[in-house]
Amino acid sequence: MVSFGRLLAPQERVALSASTFSTFFLPAFVSYFAMGVLVQRKRTAMIRVALLPVTLLCAYRAGSSLDLSFGIPNYRFLNHGLVLAIFTLSMRSTAWAFAKKPYKRIALQPNKTFHSDTLQSGSTSNQLTNVDDTPLFTAIWNAWDLSVNLRGIGWDWAEGLRIPKSSCGTKSTSEFLLSTLTKLLFYTLAFDATSGAARDFSPETFGSVEGGTIFDASLPPLSRYTRSTIITILSGWTAYFVIELVYQIHTIEFVLLFRQAPSQWPPLFDAPWLSRSLTSFWGHRWHQLFRECFISVGARPLSYLLGRTGGVMGAFLISGALHYLGLKAMERGGHPVVVFGFFIMQAIGLMLEGMWKSYTGLRVDGFLGLLWTWLWVVLWANFMVDAWARVGLIGSKFLPDNYRPTVLLVHFLKHYLNLLLDSLR
Repeated sequence: MVSFGRLLAPQERVALSASTFSTFFLPAFVSYFAMGVLVQRKRTAMIRVALLPVTLLCAYRAGSSLDLSFGIPNYRFLNHGLVLAIFTLSMRSTAWAFAKKPYKRIALQPNKTFHSDTLQSGSTSNQLTNVDDTPLFTAIWNAWDLSVNLRGIGWDWAEGLRIPKSSCGTKSTSEFLLSTLTKLLFYTLAFDATSGAARDFSPETFGSVEGGTIFDASLPPLSRYTRSTIITILSGWTAYFVIELVYQIHTIEFVLLFRQAPSQWPPLFDAPWLSRSLTSFWGHRWHQLFRECFISVGARPLSYLLGRTGGVMGAFLISGALHYLGLKAMERGGHPVVVFGFFIMQAIGLMLEGMWKSYTGLRVDGFLGLLWTWLWVVLWANFMVDAWARVGLIGSKFLPDNYRPTVLLVHFLKHYLNLLLDSLR
């Protein structure tokens, strides 16, 4: 007789196939999609709450059962991505289950430019597609957009979301796609360059899928931590570039294939390197893909118990859970104290800024604010990146060495230079 635990998930991950996809992933997505339909309809609160445990159970089975790496160590990072996606699905489903009012779709103007830093729901420049209950067929159609729309562009639940200014509304669709393709090529090269540079510091340890620490105990303290900080900065840029890379791919996909307007794909980041406080860095300059999830699932519940302090801590604790479970999927341990510690320290940094403002009446800002922000982020990121390194995430290779974009570019430039030199002889 099959045990209940075995029914929930097999003892070992199983490779992705048509059978395992339909058994493990499809139920999670179908229940998630159903939640997306229900959250647009009135008088569905009881159904959503009842469906939530089923959705979470299906999500757990998918995230803990499927093996997208097919047992190949170099591709364990795919399981990392799978768990991040599944946990996001779980957070969104939880937020939808307890939504106080139905979500409404906003009819965006096709060539609308985002002039304001803040996207206000119910703005006079937008029109709700339906002021009454959303028809079932329309809700099903809208759920496709809602299921992948993390920031709420074109929805009324994204109130207060700060959107980086964009000129996409002044461009035709073809110009926008060409610009996006150019960005995609740049981010691909930059991602390969920074990730490769980080691996090259120690190809035998953390530069391999076996993993290892970025803190070299054989070096004196100053050299050891200078080295680890350089690796941390390279890894931070790598994270930035890979997020942008994936975003540009989805932009092209949805604008070209699904005929979405460029205005539905505004910039993802707002120059985070210019942050002059932790508040601006985490509040709007870093990507806001999980903002609504962190508020609904983490900040809001704890704020009821502990006020603003609990809200700030709750948001970062949920972020810590997201990143910890992603690393855990690498099957090399997840180092929970280190991962959660990074996000807890970011919350403490935000609270310190609040205390500074309350005592001095001044916000953290200017050059000193810039220096404070990056010293605080990079200091604690050293330990976070070390956790990445220990599970082999830094050593993951997305393409064989001979087919890396930077390698291909160097070969092309060498070939072109040789042709040029031959023509001059």
